[in-house]
Amino acid sequence: MRLYALSAVALAAALAAPLAAQERGAFVIRLGRDTTAVERYTRSAARLEGDIVARAPRTTNRHYTVDYGSDGRVTRVEITVRPGSPADAPPSQRTIATFTRDSVAVEIRRDTAVTTRRALLPAAAVPVVAGPAASWTAFEQLVARLRRSRSDSLAVPIYVIGGTSAGSWSVKALGRDSVWLYDGNDVFHARVDRDGRIWGAVPLSGTQQFTVERVASVDIAALAASFAARDQQGQSLGQLSPRDTVRATVAGATLWVDYGRPAKRGRVIFGSTVVPWGQVWRTGANAATQFRTDRDLELGGVRVPAGFYTLWTIPSPTGWKLLINAQTGQWGTGHDAARDLFQLDMTLRTLPQPLERFTISVEPSGQGGILKLQWDTTEASLPFTVR
Repeated sequence: MRLYALSAVALAAALAAPLAAQERGAFVIRLGRDTTAVERYTRSAARLEGDIVARAPRTTNRHYTVDYGSDGRVTRVEITVRPGSPADAPPSQRTIATFTRDSVAVEIRRDTAVTTRRALLPAAAVPVVAGPAASWTAFEQLVARLRRSRSDSLAVPIYVIGGTSAGSWSVKALGRDSVWLYDGNDVFHARVDRDGRIWGAVPLSGTQQFTVERVASVDIAALAASFAARDQQGQSLGQLSPRDTVRATVAGATLWVDYGRPAKRGRVIFGSTVVPWGQVWRTGANAATQFRTDRDLELGGVRVPAGFYTLWTIPSPTGWKLLINAQTGQWGTGHDAARDLFQLDMTLRTLPQPLERFTISVEPSGQGGILKLQWDTTEASLPFTVR
């Protein structure tokens, strides 16, 4: 199925017709069983206006407006961010983006500090006020454009408000009531209607494993107050995948592991879109998992010199592989197979109770120790000896 990029004229024409004279909608966005954000919007031919309450790491309120000219092009976007409590708290950030036919000028105010930038943009770029963790109105605009273009697939220029350059997202029809959405990193399968409204979506691949459900309305003020109250009671959602560090001294060697710790949140973990079978996994979340040793180690029959590495795995139902890679400091989607130094077999064991958050540990044993990776009901381990 070919992916078409419309001309500037065709894009502007596709954008000019709104979904309806005026409509309201709302989305509930979840990661597993946890609600990460709610969004409510009103849309007309001249303006898209919405409110977002996001919960991670703490509750924040975001109000946005997107203004359109008579030709359907975006002319101005304003986003105001406030902390979740108190309700009348002053803005922590205000962003104003002013669009011309081929560029955008952005002003970002944080307290008394002001940052300005300008970026060149393709014609009729869709403004993105937040990613799939918090907002789905931009995705909905992609679907509406696809419907009006009468194509089976479309590449649409987008601009994340406050960014330094434009990007491109894609949408492809899968049938009369479903589409495939791609934001440059993640793929979602969405249920839609003939006018382009998104009624629900699930992740197919990528790192943003959010699901979305369309609802008639949400009480933004009440939800913001409820989430903020939980924050004050020590029940904030927190970082979705907090960073953690393992430090261990075994048989005279000092070992260090730095990794992200995603949570189960009621999801099926292994053999799903979270951690697919047979694919390289970052072995954690966000930035690549880093490993340092100040002594040579022997693992799985090979000698790993003292040094700084990244750790990756290839999980499968019958066995796991541990990859030790020479590249460091990269994001967790940046695995370079050409820099893999070792690929080692790990031992699998079923844990007696599910473990909610992914955990890496190093246990002393004999003249070395055991590296353990545990999540849900799975443990993958590899013994080592200090040399």
